[in-house]
Amino acid sequence: MDRLDAMAVFAAIVDAGSLSAAGRRLSVPLATVSRKLADLEAHLKTRLITRSTRKLELTDAGREYLAACRQILEQVDEAERAASGAYAKVKGQLGLAACTLCLWQQNFSSRILRSTSSFAWATATST
Repeated sequence: MDRLDAMAVFAAIVDAGSLSAAGRRLSVPLATVSRKLADLEAHLKTRLITRSTRKLELTDAGREYLAACRQILEQVDEAERAASGAYAKVKGQLGLAACTLCLWQQNFSSRILRSTSSFAWATATST
């Protein structure tokens, strides 16, 4: 059993409110969702969800496990984004030719690039 996948399915079931709705969201058959939940509950040796014909209700263990699952899944997503370069910082210099853009560049640098600006003022000299 892929525990991360089972955690994601469990969270999807809770978010969707039913096994069939979770299956539709995940694009997997209802039988697969049901089996993954059953396998997870068997692995944990406890019920996570009390099922009735009309609704699902988290058990106390289910509530605690859901909070841990969400944290773990978020950490895995964060690690994958970091590893894939999604957080890569823009590096290098931004040069502008017109001084009328100086205020725009300063605002752009501080808000978008989260960097500091330095300006080098040049004057034209005649020879």
